[in-house]
Amino acid sequence: MVPIDPQPLPRQVWLDQYTKRTTRLLSALALVYLVTFSIQSIWPDPGAPWYFWLQIFGNLLWLLFAIDLLFRFILSTTKRHFFRKNLLDTITVVIPQLRALRALRAFTSGGVLSSKGLLSSGAITTATLAVLLVVWVGGLMVLNAERNAPGAEITTLPIAIWWAFETITTVGYGDFVPITGAGRTFAVLVMFAGITVLGVVSATLAATLVKKGASSTTPADSPSQQVLDELDQLKAMVARLEERLSWIEPPANGSAPKSAPPSPSQS
Repeated sequence: MVPIDPQPLPRQVWLDQYTKRTTRLLSALALVYLVTFSIQSIWPDPGAPWYFWLQIFGNLLWLLFAIDLLFRFILSTTKRHFFRKNLLDTITVVIPQLRALRALRAFTSGGVLSSKGLLSSGAITTATLAVLLVVWVGGLMVLNAERNAPGAEITTLPIAIWWAFETITTVGYGDFVPITGAGRTFAVLVMFAGITVLGVVSATLAATLVKKGASSTTPADSPSQQVLDELDQLKAMVARLEERLSWIEPPANGSAPKSAPPSPSQS
């Protein structure tokens, strides 16, 4: 009996179609928000009209991300592991201050940049850009939290970026440290993000090197190739033995057993 592949549920089909159609749009909007968030952080002016409208845009975009996450959760057929599989989207909705990190979606498979071939060098380039993005966003978040605090040390963009590089690489010179509660909270998030992203970079690099080594041609006289050749010979011998045993095995209906085929030495 030939097994029949189960057809996907209609909800899963709708979810796949929805995700395919909206991934590029949402990643593009996340990139736009990254630009507006950077402008607000580098040139803060809460009293200016442009600053107010950029703030409105950021809030509406966060609401759009929340609706998207909720809609995909409703359509998902595997709700138990949904939020774990969509960890980045969940974090950027639960913690609105981190919604700029949603721009990472632009560099992943199906994102607006990845789909247009702008990241042709593969996963290593994507992971490197992810590190730089975490440094940039983390530095800006801490800068916003520390800028107006009395006695704060991280008050300019160069210092914030320098601090973020120190933190994400776990160097931690201690020359600049956040002093506010919000700044330290963001610092902890940058630390965890740094460990995670750098671990992904290391794993990606190792996997790429192993893949390249495995795909390269093995010399015929190398020990590994000799072992593979001997294994092939053993498989052929086992196959011949099984074939001969099938001829001398007594049949179930009591009829006379078939005569074994002549061996290569008798033919």
